[in-house]
Amino acid sequence: MYAGQRNADGVKKGQKYKNGEAFKAHRNIKRAEKDVSQETALKNKACIGVCRRCVQKVIWRFQYQKYKALRAGRSGNCGECRLKKVQFAYRNLCDGCAKTKKLCPQCNKPPELAKLADGEGAPDEDELAGDDDSSDEEFDGVVITHLSDKGVAK
Repeated sequence: MYAGQRNADGVKKGQKYKNGEAFKAHRNIKRAEKDVSQETALKNKACIGVCRRCVQKVIWRFQYQKYKALRAGRSGNCGECRLKKVQFAYRNLCDGCAKTKKLCPQCNKPPELAKLADGEGAPDEDELAGDDDSSDEEFDGVVITHLSDKGVAK
């Protein structure tokens, strides 16, 4: 019987191996500052111009050592203009085509569906902070209440 399969009583079998501790990249390796700075620079560049969901995917790939960068001096083909202009791994469009079409270069979704992490689709700081003089009708009927408002003791 494999994990996820039900036995005769209809009860699922648990997973075979339990993770005792979280995965940590470069656990027992001393790394030079140059390597660490290059990795963080690549991580920051790979997250520019893509939607929030794709940023999460890229960060996950770096965190679990799954990110495979394009080889030095190589470029990928753009799905729109068919030129070798794609500079980062996991992208389908070059930056120029993504800006003109207003799409995420990784998932090819428009900003309405995928909020861009930076650029035109990103929410402004004013939207994130919220206005003090805003009414409840602006939130489409959703009212946020805090536990302290209900008198719940902590």
